[in-house]
Formats: sequence, C-alpha cells, structure tokens
Amino acid sequence: MRLSGWMIGAAALIAAGGGAKVAIAQEVGKASAVNPAATANLRTISIGASITHKERIKTTDKGSVQILFIDKTSMTIGPNSDLTIDEYVYDPNAGSGKLAARLGKGALRFVGGQISHTGDAEIKTASATIGIRGGVAMIGPGFVFAGYGNSTVTTQGGTVTLGAGEFTQTPGGAQPPSPPAPPPPNFVQNLIRSFQSAPGQSGGAGQGTASRGNVQRAEARATGSPNGSVAGSLTPQPPPTPLPQINQVASNLNQTIQTSTQQAAVQQTESQHSESLVGFIGGLMTAWLTSGSYSYGGSSVGPYTGTATVGIDSTRRRVQANFDGTVSHGQQGQYLPGSFNYQFGFLDTNEDAQGGYYDSSNFAAGPAIRRNGEIVSKIDNAPITNHTGVMVSLSRDMAQQYVSEYGFGNVSPCDCDYTKWGFWSSVSDQGPYKDFAHGFWVAGRPTTAGEVPLSGQATYAGHVAAAIENAGSSYYAAGAFNNTVNFGTRTGQVSVTGLDGTNYTGQVSLLQGSTAFGGTLAGNVGGRNMAVDGSFFRGVAGPVGEMGGSVSLSGPSYLGAGIFAAKMQ
Repeated sequence: MRLSGWMIGAAALIAAGGGAKVAIAQEVGKASAVNPAATANLRTISIGASITHKERIKTTDKGSVQILFIDKTSMTIGPNSDLTIDEYVYDPNAGSGKLAARLGKGALRFVGGQISHTGDAEIKTASATIGIRGGVAMIGPGFVFAGYGNSTVTTQGGTVTLGAGEFTQTPGGAQPPSPPAPPPPNFVQNLIRSFQSAPGQSGGAGQGTASRGNVQRAEARATGSPNGSVAGSLTPQPPPTPLPQINQVASNLNQTIQTSTQQAAVQQTESQHSESLVGFIGGLMTAWLTSGSYSYGGSSVGPYTGTATVGIDSTRRRVQANFDGTVSHGQQGQYLPGSFNYQFGFLDTNEDAQGGYYDSSNFAAGPAIRRNGEIVSKIDNAPITNHTGVMVSLSRDMAQQYVSEYGFGNVSPCDCDYTKWGFWSSVSDQGPYKDFAHGFWVAGRPTTAGEVPLSGQATYAGHVAAAIENAGSSYYAAGAFNNTVNFGTRTGQVSVTGLDGTNYTGQVSLLQGSTAFGGTLAGNVGGRNMAVDGSFFRGVAGPVGEMGGSVSLSGPSYLGAGIFAAKMQ
C-alpha cells in the first residue's frame, strides 16, 4: 500500500526551504519511586522511567508512584488512582512555569517546587480546581488538605482559601466547598499511610536503600551537615496553632530518601540506555538549479543509500546521527551531487545539543550547527549553507498507528528489541543548487563476523519503508519483510509483500568473513526490481537476533530507496 505525502508524523518538519523543529515527547520528570501495578499510557513504570507531557498514570489497589518533576515538584500518586499531566512548562533560568494535572480518581500528595512558588500549579478533580502556592497539599475525591502554604479550592458553588493545616470538603455540583477547618481525627495520618510503601515494597529501590546509614546520608545531603536533621530543613516552620500528629519528620525523610538515595538507581537505569548504533539509510534526493532566492531553473531526483551511525547519551539527553550516502543519478541526474555527509545533533558537550532524548525508542535531532555558526554537514565533501531538517526515531507503537491510520494493509512494523529506525530530511544550499534529501534510517547494535553461525536456520520478520518516485509523483510506501536464513549454505530467501502494490522475492547471499548480506529481488508488477543490502544486528535472541539494511527500487519510470528492519522469530 502507498500514501502520497506520508511523512511519518514529521511532515511539518521537512517542508522544502522551511525551518524544522524537533518533534519529541517532552519529558517533565522521572519516576523516583514505584511500587507494583503502576502504569503510564499503558506502559509499566519502573524506577528512573521518564514521565512526559500528556502522560496518563494509573495505579491499582497495590500500586503507587512518585514523580519528581524538573522543577523539583514532587507528586505521590496513591493506590487506585488515575492522573493525567495536562500541561507542564518550566523555565529553569527564571525559576517559573506552569503545572496543570487532572486527578480522575484516587488521591495524591503534592510537595511544591519552584513552579508552585509563583502560584502556577493547578490540580483538577471531578468536583474542584485546586491552585497550590508554595506548599504541601493532599487531594482526593471530595477533599483537599493544605499541609503548608496556601491552596485555593474552587467549585461551581464558590471558592475557599486554605492555610496551613486546614481542610475542606468538595461535594460537587453547585455546592460550595465547606469552610476551612481542621481535618477529621486521624484523617491525615491514614492518608499519608496510603501513600507509603506497603510491607514488602521498597519503591523500586534495592534492598537496604532506606537503611539507617542511607537515612543518615540522606539527611546530611538535605541539610548540608553530617548531623543535620530533616525536620526544619525541608519543612517550613509550622504555624503556631497545634496541628494533628502527622509525623512530618518521617514524611519528609521518606521524601528525601526517594528523591536522593534513589537517584543513584535512576542514573544507573539511564546509563544502561547509552549506546552506539550502526546501520543504513535510504530515500530520495531532489536538487534544484537556482538563481537569486530559490528560483527554479530545473530539478533532478535520484535515490540514495548509505550508512548510518547513531550515538545516544541518555544521561545528558543527547543524540548524534551521522548519515553518509551516495546518490544515483540516472538519466535526469544532472543537478544531483555524488555524495553527502549529514550530521544531526551533538554528543559533544561543548556544543549545543540541538536534539532531544526521551527514551531509547523516542529521540530526535536537528542539523548540527556549531556555536560559532559553522555547519558540520557537507555535500561532495564541500561546505553547505542554510541547513534545515530533522532526524526522528519512530517507536513501534507510533509506526503502527500510522500504518493503521493510512491504510498500509497488513504491514506490521518490526517488533525489534535493540534495532531502531526512523525518518529524516535535510534541506540545504550549495552554490547555485538547493538539495532536499528525505527518507529513512535504521541502526542496530553491531555484531561480529565470528558470531554469525555456520549452521542452522532462522526466520526474520519485519517491515520495509521507502521513498518512491513514480512517473513524476513522489510518495512513501511500506511493506512486510521476511527473510529465512540458512547459515550453513550462507543464503537467505527474502520476500517483501505489499510494497506499493508489488511483491518481491529472491535470494540474498551472506558474505564470507562479514556480518553483511545482499542480493536482488524480482517484483511481480511492471518489471520492478529491488536490491537488498543488509547486516545482522544483536537482539535478545543472540548476536544475530535482528537485522536491518537498505533497499533500492528500480523499474520503468520508477525508482526509490528505503530501509528494512526485522527480528528473529
């Protein structure tokens, strides 16, 4: 199946001659403590997991999760709860921003960070809207308790302002909140107990995290003194009127442990995602002969293939992709370059990141431009100017959504464990030419020639995605990929089905002393052919558990290129 103009969710990023903005899920914080049965957007949360803008977090009767936001706001979500983060904006330089969330059911504890100091933290429930300024609040179905600071509670019937230690009920409908008053006896103690880990739970931290020694170290970090006490350091001075015994010291100590001692576990989780991937690129390049400012004097279109190197530094949230390609000219290729070397993003911390990393399946970067204005990318090994574009990863869920929405038939994106793939584009000037490259990339964890088996058989399944030029019309297409490899005979029987209405079959050969393979497949429509060049990648199943590569398409008035990704079945 095909879709004209399908941009894999990045169409706005690649308009020729236009600027590009990186489209990536915005991380707003991390799960600093998690007990079982907590999910975010149907994915299971683990300690150190990123929490993003628009995330919906749900817990069961045994689940709880604590989120540490970028501005140091902390939100603990209790059992049987449903919370959606509607908006989160934070400027660390100004120390200001906005936080808005909806509590569909259950209860939460809010400990304000920088954002709440400006009064721009808001929680909505089914019966009320709560604005929190500089303090601690506990919110649930039909109630709000202000531990410290001020909370403004608004329903359809009116508004009340809570001071420290005050409680209100929000019955819903047209009824106003109840007048501020002390909470019922033992109410706060029981509520705090519901937020804490149950017996046998540790918030996702290793055994011994909350040992006496770690508690003392947490107190020392929090207070800046080896003999410091959490009470009075993390907690504002209590009001003069007596409050119920809510064990504030234990509550804040628990907060400190979860946001400081568990940070090591968060960093350890992040470091496990740092990796260097190698792979392939494939797509189309269009070149225009220009005069003046983007005046067309003719154009050429040709397919390209090449190599991809993708480096990820998850700790610093940096991504760098290097795409090196060779362009096929054909009969109408007089304006096309011979080769290109494009870079997106920087791993070098001396340069602006110019990209973003959410997790190992969701990252993106813009063209690599140094702080001094130098453009890193080159065409025919010569400098270019006015570089715009983007490289973006596509998770399987995201790709599956586009497959479903745009009618790509029975194509199932590769359920790869380590191999990543995505879309990229580049628009640049070089002398009298403007060049527009766009298409796909795939990269995986490299294996070695000595790890490729010498006997046995394995079947790999995944997908192909390609940019196509057909009789003057450009579009993208996807198809199903299957390769049955016989390691003893060093061959693979490959089939690609449903790619732009065409099925391809043929044999590839495994190159001796290498992880690479290649061959040519024959199509069943219009004399079309497909050249395949690929390599084995590491996967959960072993050193050859996955594979990826580039494809080149040819036929009468028909050309294109793209990538494939597949996993051992």
